[in-house]
Amino acid sequence: MINKKIGLLALTVILGVAVNAQSIQDGVKALYSGKVLGAKSIFEKQGDKPEATYWLVRADIDNQDKAGAQQALDKALAAKPNDAWLLAAKGQLQLMDGKANEAKQSFEAALTASKGRKGNDPEILNAVGGAIAKEYNNIDKVGDINYAVQKLEEAKAETEKTKNNWLRADILTNLGDAYRKAKPGDGTAAFTAYSDAVSAEPSFAKAYLRNGLIFKSQRNYDLYLQNIDKAIAANPAYVPAYDALYEYKIGTGDYAGANAVADKIIANSDPSPWNDYYKAQTFYLEKKYDQAIASGTGILQKMGDLAKPKLYKLLAWSYVDKGDAKAALPYMEKYFANADKEDMDPLDFNLKATVYAATPGKETEVMKAYEDGLKADTTIAGRIKMLQEGAKFFADKKQYALQGDLLSKILEIKPNPTINDYFDAGYRAYYQGKEYEKSWKVFDAMRTKFPDVNYGYLWTFNNSRVFDSSYAKNVLIPDAEKLVAFSQKDTARDAKTNAFSAAAVLFPYYVNEKGDKENGLKYLNVALQYAPNDNVKQQVQGLIDQVTKMNSKPASSSKSQTGGTAAGAKDTTSAAPRKDSTSGKQ
Repeated sequence: MINKKIGLLALTVILGVAVNAQSIQDGVKALYSGKVLGAKSIFEKQGDKPEATYWLVRADIDNQDKAGAQQALDKALAAKPNDAWLLAAKGQLQLMDGKANEAKQSFEAALTASKGRKGNDPEILNAVGGAIAKEYNNIDKVGDINYAVQKLEEAKAETEKTKNNWLRADILTNLGDAYRKAKPGDGTAAFTAYSDAVSAEPSFAKAYLRNGLIFKSQRNYDLYLQNIDKAIAANPAYVPAYDALYEYKIGTGDYAGANAVADKIIANSDPSPWNDYYKAQTFYLEKKYDQAIASGTGILQKMGDLAKPKLYKLLAWSYVDKGDAKAALPYMEKYFANADKEDMDPLDFNLKATVYAATPGKETEVMKAYEDGLKADTTIAGRIKMLQEGAKFFADKKQYALQGDLLSKILEIKPNPTINDYFDAGYRAYYQGKEYEKSWKVFDAMRTKFPDVNYGYLWTFNNSRVFDSSYAKNVLIPDAEKLVAFSQKDTARDAKTNAFSAAAVLFPYYVNEKGDKENGLKYLNVALQYAPNDNVKQQVQGLIDQVTKMNSKPASSSKSQTGGTAAGAKDTTSAAPRKDSTSGKQ
């Protein structure tokens, strides 16, 4: 009996030692795997160590608990105000507050405090460079990204012969992040850094996932998925990779596959109310918007500000798709205020635009949302898709001016816009929205790009006839003359009608406004040639006879005789590109 007691006591001691023996590095690995709460528990048990406090701050940041991070740091700084680890953490929190200058002072102080006989401590160099690389895009490019690159390259050099492979992999991954932000759109250096990271430490799954983000930005989803698979193979408990795979499957409509991945996420995550997020997402995908909202708000009640930003996005879309975009406003704004910019999809800006469009007086914010989305998406196909979706949204709401503004941007970024691209922006959007001068600019550009097609000539004329009817802008008459000249050579079905319509504007201008009998007769004869019927022909011939008998007189004396369009002439203009015109098949 005594021996059994001794054995049990020894077992308890051994288990106790095993539990308490979790190191800071164990906590770091748990944090990187996505087990934030488990990592926090490890760091809190070693709160007397500045390095543990640094990582506790990092865990709180990942957990959306900036207040908790600040509280833990302030307590540690009170005891050790000049510690390098704590100063590095202080700099990161200052960056998050947009205080770039103060942050740099903290970083420099951290490096000074860490400097040894052989130079700067690579771990502190990594903490400094990694903080800037993480926060750089989150708050209006806060911090000096080139400074981050410099410090991380120094840390890389300092660890060429290190046996701490995890540290070297982390440095190289942070360096890859810094390269991506220092040279947007150029992933070459970042790819090399991430690849070197997994060469140094094959289990460092984060580097594989980061490499995947390069391919995701290029919309090369095969290589994106390959890198997600490599991340999971390197660390089967790596929640961020499962999360990325879940979002991909949701985006491709593979809801059954997404639910299977959600089970993996929950199995590898800390127990938390957050795990109900996947139930809420399922409700949304099944278009059960009220249930999705109820489930999502339930998570918010339990977690408060510790909820991940994508919950706000889910709630916002649930309200939008339910038909209550106004109610989505606070959730959309919370999402954009809290989400890491690197985790955002460029199409998230469509959500912002959609919600703002339902809010009176937010027109400027609507366009800004699309402009920001264009900056976020580096691919032409992605940017065009975003603009098309936005344009459709505004068309459905009959907000044609905003529709035209977005379609006009397609003309700017598309390498070879088609006739229909111009027509959509110029007629279906701007002209229907009575934005005649904007419509004119689109068709003027079309007239230049497609000089052998009638639409540019016709619709510049149709627009200037509205906004330059008094000839003050000196646009209508040149447009009419160009339309006549083109229509006389045009073989399209409406060429005669177009020539007559333009001539009917030109002859009274030259006779009445300019007292120019010669040009007046020239365009009267064009009108006679292309008159739509015998009745109109007789009227035009009567005008020719009148003008022929006229002496050169001041313009004002003849206005009453020839003003306006010939009686009975109909203004028939085509409303869409046609298959029989010189534009070819649509």
